Amino acid sequence: MRTHIPYLLAVASTVAARRVDERLHDYDLTVRQYGLLTQLSLEPELTMAELARQLGIARQSVHQLVSELVEAGHVRRRPGADDRSRRLEITDTARYLLTRIDGPLEQVETELLGDLTPEEAETLRRLLQRVLAHATDDEAWLPGR
Repeated sequence: MRTHIPYLLAVASTVAARRVDERLHDYDLTVRQYGLLTQLSLEPELTMAELARQLGIARQSVHQLVSELVEAGHVRRRPGADDRSRRLEITDTARYLLTRIDGPLEQVETELLGDLTPEEAETLRRLLQRVLAHATDDEAWLPGR
């Protein structure tokens, strides 16, 4: 019996999230908060709905994450293009924090990938990016976009 890819991805996600959360604990961040900050730093004009789609979580969860990050001083809410919309902006503190946690995340990546060669790791990265671009219908996941 072969193991189905969605199951493998789900288990890998759980294991990876647990390890990343452990490493980010010292920075008072969770893997989801890190993901939101990263997406906002890459695409500053994302709406809440777009963030939810890219992160694969409910809009209510995005609102909760944003509230937590605003309270921590990592995100600011700014007026949007019209009177009703709001724009999110990461702070300089968050930008600095994202550079500081590269090392711990690299360590988790190395632990998770074990004896994969650098070429195999890069192939896995590209394949996952393609899967996410297709699954979210968002080419922003693809390199160079």
